[in-house]
Amino acid sequence: MAERRGNSVEQGTSGWSIHLITVSGIPIRIHFTFFLLLTWLVFNMPGPSRLFGLFCVVGLFTCVVLHELGHSIVAQRLGVGVVDIVLYPIGGIARMEKMPAPKQELWIALAGPAVNVVISAVLWLAFKIGGTTVAPSQLSFTSSFWHFLLYSNVVLFAFNMIPAFPMDGGRVLRAVLAIRLGELRATELAATIGQFLAVVLGFLALGFTSIPYFSQFNPLLVFIAIFVFFGAGQEAQMYRGKALVEGLPVRAAMITDYRTLPVGASLGQAAELLLQTSQQDFPIVNGADVIGVLSRQNLLRGLAAHGPTGYVTEAMTREFRTVEPDGDLQAVATEMQTGEHPCVLVMKDDELLGFVTLENLAELLIVRQLTNKQKPAGNRDWG
Repeated sequence: MAERRGNSVEQGTSGWSIHLITVSGIPIRIHFTFFLLLTWLVFNMPGPSRLFGLFCVVGLFTCVVLHELGHSIVAQRLGVGVVDIVLYPIGGIARMEKMPAPKQELWIALAGPAVNVVISAVLWLAFKIGGTTVAPSQLSFTSSFWHFLLYSNVVLFAFNMIPAFPMDGGRVLRAVLAIRLGELRATELAATIGQFLAVVLGFLALGFTSIPYFSQFNPLLVFIAIFVFFGAGQEAQMYRGKALVEGLPVRAAMITDYRTLPVGASLGQAAELLLQTSQQDFPIVNGADVIGVLSRQNLLRGLAAHGPTGYVTEAMTREFRTVEPDGDLQAVATEMQTGEHPCVLVMKDDELLGFVTLENLAELLIVRQLTNKQKPAGNRDWG
């Protein structure tokens, strides 16, 4: 898949996150909801504990960043590109450019928890050298800052190794199963196990048992159970989609009945075309050359900023992806799901043949899924 650029590049950064730093070529961003967590801490902690609590949160999320960097750097070493790392109140997410193969995923999934093991070991060794005993009773959120970090990394390791999606343990389980069962079957089985564990955790979190730590209602564990349950289902659905497009060329999902806009068109003309057709992404052309893509979102932003008399070149994206019609649709779909390029132009010998959007790709998946259901079990086409 190639990348085209015009005279300038519009960065595809999210309006909901702030760029913090770039490490090993990987942008690390903080989602705005993270600052809501800090605000909540400030207003709910007693005055003397407020500063300590903020230090603990910053220390914890530094460990989360290192955890995600563990995943990301190993992924890079194995040839899997990383789009970015985004920090949320519930943790971090490293977005990969493509789905790794089972053996790659095994090492990538293990790398994050391994970082927490190393941090825990270093802190434990530091306490040991300093002559400080570290009893299990000392590992709590009310201990010193360094005890807190040791406790947090132990918890991060244990929590992430639960064999349920979307935790690392679920990915390790899927990777091991995939070596023998294939990726789709392994994903279905791992997702089922994950959802079962989520239901059990949710029941325990309601506090209806006399089991220690589960004898009263715990809203945080309920939230985690819901997150795990739906995360497992989403992961399984994503791999079903992968199986449905496996082996297909890009032309299978290509939109061929489309409109383009000339470089001199106004935003008002683009808006009329948006309303007259079902098309939401418009290639911008200068003669036979494609110089950009105007999405529905950018069109609306352009109308708000420049009005209907503004030009499409003021709102279009000059950075876009191109692929040949015989390219691998599965690879294209994986990259599109990262959100950086939701519209991919299909070109051959610099001639625009059509384009693929996430909406059209989703329609293809629905059609193929329904078509496969009508076929005899022995003749189903999972490619």
